[in-house]
Parts: sequence; C-alpha cells; structure tokens
Amino acid sequence: MVVDCCNGLLLFSSYAGGDHGDELYVVCNPATEEWAELPHPGHSGDVSSINLCFDPAVSPHFHVFLLPAVEVEDQHGYCLTGVHVYSSETGSWVHKEKRWSGNIDVGYDPSFIYLNGYLHFCAIVDDSARQLAAVDKEGGARTDFRVPDGLDVGFIQQSQGCLHYAGFDTDDNDDDVVQLLVYVLQDYDSKEWILKHSVETSHVFGGRHVDDFGKDFDWIAIHPECNLIFFTVGRHITFMCYDMDNGQVKVICNLEEGKPPYFPYVPLYEELQLLHR
Repeated sequence: MVVDCCNGLLLFSSYAGGDHGDELYVVCNPATEEWAELPHPGHSGDVSSINLCFDPAVSPHFHVFLLPAVEVEDQHGYCLTGVHVYSSETGSWVHKEKRWSGNIDVGYDPSFIYLNGYLHFCAIVDDSARQLAAVDKEGGARTDFRVPDGLDVGFIQQSQGCLHYAGFDTDDNDDDVVQLLVYVLQDYDSKEWILKHSVETSHVFGGRHVDDFGKDFDWIAIHPECNLIFFTVGRHITFMCYDMDNGQVKVICNLEEGKPPYFPYVPLYEELQLLHR
C-alpha cells in the first residue's frame, strides 16, 4: 500500500510476520525501478502519521518521519510523544522524545509538507483547532504559526518554495456565496500569511453544487512550480484543475472507481545510490 509520495519517491507499507509482526516500509523510485527496504522502526504503539521527506535539490538522502502518539482522555485525541526518524544516510532509525511543552494532535488533515528541516501539518494544539505545527528530526517543534482565521477545510502545500494554505470562507456581504481563498507564507520567519488568490467556488467547481465539503470535496495538490490547484468534487469524484493565473477550470477525468488518498507523483529519473533492487 502506498503511504506517501515525495519528489519522485514512493513510501510503501506492508504487513509481514517474523519477530515483530508489524508493518514493514519500503521506499521506491518507480522511474528507475530502484528500492530499499527500511529496518523495523522499533515502535509498536499508536502512530499518528508516517511521512517521506525528500528534496533532491538539497540532498540525495531521504528521511522518513514516524510520529508516535498516545491517547489523552481529557482532550479526546492522540497527542504526539516525539518522533522516530529514519535517515537513508545512516540506514537506521533514531527516536527523539518530544522537546516541546503542551499537546499536539495531528487531527484529520491529510497534508504534510517538509520545508526548512521541519515536517509541517495542520494540528490541534492544546485543544485549539486550526493550528499549524511543525516538528524536526531532533524532536523539536514549532507551534507558533498563525494560520488565516475562519477558513474551513484547511489545506497546506509547498509551491514555488513557499508554504501555501487554502480553504473556504463565506462572503462578508452574502452568506450564500462561498469563496476559495489561497494564502502564501512568503516570509517564513515572520509567519505572516498574504492573501494570494480568492474566487467563488461556483466558478471553481464548474457549476457543481457542493453541500458538504467534508464528503463532496477532496484536496489533491497545489502544483509545486505554478499556480494550479488539483482537487476532486462531487459524489462521482470528478478530478479537476483550477488555474489561479487565468481563472480557467478543467475537468481531467472521473475517479469514481478510485479511492483516496491521492498522491501527486512526478517521475525522478536520477539514479540514487541509496536505493537498491
């Protein structure tokens, strides 16, 4: 099963017997048919997520983040206890206990973005929803990101080297009009989100009516190099693309037979010594 995808590499998981009887993980480059099986991470408890982090422009090595969690009864969720990190450079896992105060719950957003050495994701921080958290390979975290207020179904992506945050909001002058808003974090250190684009969803969805964004809509990706948003809409799962530059909407295909999650994949034809057949 495909667990994650990052810059041309895929992360797979499978169950196997043996001493552990838990999941095994494999990183694969389909374009070159190279792969590497990861050693067992040594963790058998609950996991909030497992993510592949790879940026060939920075390093030929990849990392895999496994975020262990424990249930916190008074917060009705699973809070992170630290981070397990696999490095292809060392070929081993390292466990780091959390070096932050408070509680971080990954929540329900499927998007995770690796940037500036941190794995970013939408989270519930100390029981406060719609926060943006980030953890690093040393067990450190940042929870001081302010995200745009009032947006529903928040979605983070990296595009053109910057974090983007997209979501929906009602028009201030008409509650029946829903807008798609896209913000960009142009200055990472200042943590100030700038409104990049806004448009009515009636245009983006090509006239398709969406009653429940949680059921009838799914984010897929924002293009890493240009201002394109990919998503599915409707009960028949129509795969669509919206161009923020010219306002054009395109129906790509029907994915009724497919099931989420969907992973954006761009082939990487460079051979990597860290992968073997």
